[in-house]
Amino acid sequence: MPRLPAGLALAVAFLTLAACAGLREPATAPAEPGAVAALDRYAPNQCNPAVAEALAGARIPIAQVEGVVYGLYRDLNRDRIVMYDAWVKLRGQPGSVVVQLDEYCFLRQVYTRGGAQLPDPARG
Repeated sequence: MPRLPAGLALAVAFLTLAACAGLREPATAPAEPGAVAALDRYAPNQCNPAVAEALAGARIPIAQVEGVVYGLYRDLNRDRIVMYDAWVKLRGQPGSVVVQLDEYCFLRQVYTRGGAQLPDPARG
């Protein structure tokens, strides 16, 4: 029986657990016009289009973004980036909205830190 690469096996395990736990993929939506350019002014990064879609999916207008800083995770054994965190500072809020992406800029999750608030999805 062929063995799965460790990364693939981990992804399959995570997806299985997520399905069992009732977790959903984070919402995305088409990015607002000019959103990627705005993010590029704060922090040029290949993942800015995905971050813009994640912010749109979270119903955060690009006009609310006051700054972006990227953190990255490196696999030192393979000498490559394996994950990004985009720490998004919103106007008038403490803390940050964190958009977590994999090495290919696919959205993993969106969460808050330091008192930041996501818009209420129940409000239209």
